[in-house]
Amino acid sequence: MGSYVIRLKLLPNDVATEHQKIVDAVSGALPQEAKIRSQRVEPIAFGLSAIIVDVVAPEEEGVVDRVEQSIAGVSLVGQCELMGVSRMSSKLPAQA
Repeated sequence: MGSYVIRLKLLPNDVATEHQKIVDAVSGALPQEAKIRSQRVEPIAFGLSAIIVDVVAPEEEGVVDRVEQSIAGVSLVGQCELMGVSRMSSKLPAQA
C-alpha cells in the first residue's frame, strides 16, 4: 500500500503568531498515522505569510478528510486550504 502527500496552505489566526508554533500545533493534532514531511513559509502581503505543509499519510479511504478535520480544530490556524493530493511512490528506481 502506498502513501499520499497532502499539500495544505495554512493561514495563521493572528499575524503575530510564530510559524513554528503553528506547525508544532498542527503536527500534534494530526492523526497518528500522518506526519509533516516538509514546510515552507510563503509571504502574501502586509506582513501576512502562509505556511505550506506537506503531510504524508497512508493511502486509505477518508484519510484526507481526517487530516483536514484535525487541522481545522487547531486554534492557531485561521484558514486551511487543500492545495493538492498526490500518491507518493514507495519504491525508487535503481541508480545506474
